[in-house]
Amino acid sequence: MVASVVAMVADPPNTDRALTPVLVVGGTGHVGSPLCLHLAENGRQVTAASRRPSPGFNHPLVDEIRLDLRHPTSGLCVESVPIAVICPLVLDGEAAPNWITKVVDHLSKRGLRSVLSFSTVWVYGTLAGRLTEASPARPTNHYGKAHLANEQALWSATERHGIDVTILRMSNLVGADPFYGQRSKISFTHELADMALTNARIVLRSPASTPRDLLARARLHHLIDAVLARAPKPGRYEVLNVGGGVTTTVGEFAQTVADAAARYHGRPVVIEHPDDPDNKPTFDLDSSRIEEVSGPHPNDLHHEVSLVIRDVLKARGENW
Repeated sequence: MVASVVAMVADPPNTDRALTPVLVVGGTGHVGSPLCLHLAENGRQVTAASRRPSPGFNHPLVDEIRLDLRHPTSGLCVESVPIAVICPLVLDGEAAPNWITKVVDHLSKRGLRSVLSFSTVWVYGTLAGRLTEASPARPTNHYGKAHLANEQALWSATERHGIDVTILRMSNLVGADPFYGQRSKISFTHELADMALTNARIVLRSPASTPRDLLARARLHHLIDAVLARAPKPGRYEVLNVGGGVTTTVGEFAQTVADAAARYHGRPVVIEHPDDPDNKPTFDLDSSRIEEVSGPHPNDLHHEVSLVIRDVLKARGENW
């Protein structure tokens, strides 16, 4: 698989697509559920497809259908799907082999023209140095390998069906979750906030110097809006890095969460972490290509952390 890495010229928005309906596969997940609400609030009709029902979107433009990726076409009872966003969290045993191929083949018979699929920076393997879309994909863990396999399947689908595919290699997402209180698996930021609010203590599993590119949810939604607004080009396949634009560390981000929790309960929050190794490599995720499409947007992590704090407090019946 060879991804297009030529210099990009931003496509003009297609106003006819402004309200094009969208199917979100994984629509009740940590990435998908806020995206469904964001798209609906901007006037799009959204269908959230997921194995587990949501507690309720309570929005007139969001419908739900059940989709079990172990049987990936049996629940896709939709008449017309011009745009599909694919962002499910798939754990071992929760999906059929080649599920993404089966989903796209099925939807291509129902008018599918564009696919926006979430991948991860972990397809690059060890995060070190400057990472551009031209950097070799050499995943070292199952998570990265599974996402790279999905990318390759979508490359084949582009050639087979002539659809327009955009892959977002996303860094670590930070933002509120409308269904946080009902989740068994929560985001890293929510986990830190819960520790800070409960015990005035954050215990990190990684050394404080571990580098991370952290992506604010509002910035992600801005970037997605621009990609979805483009007119589809049959046979186009693009890989785009999506990050916050700055590399920070786990320790620095934990301090941001600790400070937000301290503003709520008035107690200092202690941060514990493993010893830092010498010569910890760092990296720089180049997200400039997608910004050529979307234009700039701030990456306000402090605001996103405050929203996460509210999520945790709301789940406890408290207010801030």
